[in-house]
Amino acid sequence: MRHFWHAAGLIAAAASWLPETARAEECKVAKYGTLPVEMAGLRATTHVGINGRDTRFILDTGAFFNTMPRATAEALALKREPAPPGFYLTGIGGSASVELTRVKDFGILGTTMHDVAFLVGGSDAGAGLLGANLLNFADAEADLAHGQYTLFKTTGCGKRALAYWAQDGNYRVADLIAGESRLDRTPTLYVTVNGHRVKAALDSGAVSTLITRRAAERAGIDLTAPDVQASYAAHGIGTKSYRSWTVRVAAYSIGTETIQHAQMQVMDGDMGSSANAPEMLLGIDFFLAHRMFIANSQRKLYFTYNGGRVFSLSKAPTGSDKPAADGADTAGGPKTAADYALRGRASLSRGEPAKALTDLDAAIRLDPDKPDYYLARAQAHMHERQREQALADLDRALALAPRDIEALLLRARINFRRKDQAAALRDVDAANGIATPGSPQARQVATAYIALDQPDRALPLLDAWIRLHRDDGTLGNALNERCWARGLAGQMLDGALDDCRKAIRRDGPKPGYLDSLGLVQLRLGHYAEAVDAYGKAAQQLSSNPWTRYGLGLARLRSGDTAGGNADIAAAKALDKDIAEQFAKFGIEAM
Repeated sequence: MRHFWHAAGLIAAAASWLPETARAEECKVAKYGTLPVEMAGLRATTHVGINGRDTRFILDTGAFFNTMPRATAEALALKREPAPPGFYLTGIGGSASVELTRVKDFGILGTTMHDVAFLVGGSDAGAGLLGANLLNFADAEADLAHGQYTLFKTTGCGKRALAYWAQDGNYRVADLIAGESRLDRTPTLYVTVNGHRVKAALDSGAVSTLITRRAAERAGIDLTAPDVQASYAAHGIGTKSYRSWTVRVAAYSIGTETIQHAQMQVMDGDMGSSANAPEMLLGIDFFLAHRMFIANSQRKLYFTYNGGRVFSLSKAPTGSDKPAADGADTAGGPKTAADYALRGRASLSRGEPAKALTDLDAAIRLDPDKPDYYLARAQAHMHERQREQALADLDRALALAPRDIEALLLRARINFRRKDQAAALRDVDAANGIATPGSPQARQVATAYIALDQPDRALPLLDAWIRLHRDDGTLGNALNERCWARGLAGQMLDGALDDCRKAIRRDGPKPGYLDSLGLVQLRLGHYAEAVDAYGKAAQQLSSNPWTRYGLGLARLRSGDTAGGNADIAAAKALDKDIAEQFAKFGIEAM
């Protein structure tokens, strides 16, 4: 821990103006430094230096310590050592074993720290995590909507309000809860959901605000209500994934802010093994909707509302899911190209592509030679379904930075949708030559190869990813993807069968997993087993032509001519070219 305190002392302090209540002579606020925050989808990222290599890490106030996945440690050539016996991480998805690594030279906030410890392990969020031990060691201002996270040292401020930007004094406040130990720096507070108190963590690493099923039901939320919708699979540091639902919440309050008629995600699992673990995460959507001063020195949270939806995944009617307006933000608008780009990315992450385009246009006018600005604008164009404009921006981005793997993969995806397979494959091949083995980007390349009917080329990429992610919360998906790729390619079919069975044991009989299992059983000539797997998959995938055609073939080959022909006819009604698609991989009707 002393590394962080020592490094902070090396950063020049700067005076910060405060509202009247915090401007008394004895109240002093000094700035340690500001991290520029680039939103990458729903991830708040910043650039750091790892032994002289520039890379992006995720700001994760919900992680108690700086952490990185094994794939990142390997890509950065960091040596790993065993953690002390009995040491592990716990959170969403259960526990995860970890190792330790030390970064000789860690660059952040304009300085370089030495021999900085990181935990290595857990599920892969796509990059390393800067945890609460760094982001919350002092007071902090989170202004992610404007691309900034600033650390402050405050002395002598007592109970004076520290929302310095709210010059009219119109701000909200909530009490922070002390951590379970001196090492627990995650900002935590109580919120009220439908009149019931729930312990919540401010978690910039969570892709959305989330509440546990136990807490939701205690607050009177009925998961069987007709307006409840199934949502994404939630996972965190641990090996498990959980079901989630989008539900309606009558009223939600944090401190002096109340939101009426909100929608929220409910997760069918816990957020840690401790009895005192939070039951709710205020995620990146909450951060983007507010400007916050996390006053650890006072155990207070000061915040103002930025406008727009508080919960990014909400589908509440227009005008709801919004608190009352706060006082004006006196920080001023963007001044540089970088300022406009940071705000534009934040708007895009909040689901406001029109605002994002306005800011990104301004950024490009001020600095037309930054490839990442064109990439961000291409992403905004895609949100607006402006495919040709997106392609033009990607062409420009790649002319400036030909090895930008994110731009290559996005352009490949667009060309795939335009049915330009050759152009898509060129970009995927280029991305494959750049992607680090076992990285999230390499996994995306594998998925692209499968979509482009090149499953054999996906296999080594999936092998490398699975080797480095044995404890990952999405391992079941990867095993299923490799099972499917092996089944299409007709390679290592016994291994494919093992992959599918492992995925099903891990995550349950998901219809997509059963569909892959049916394909492999069909390839192996296990027709009764193929009929069983395909039949179960078809109960939920009845409109999927691949499932219906595979079921038809399995039935034909097991002697059920009438049933097989009926399924094949149904598949062809869904996709007239389905027989040709199977034939590409050497699978044809008898």
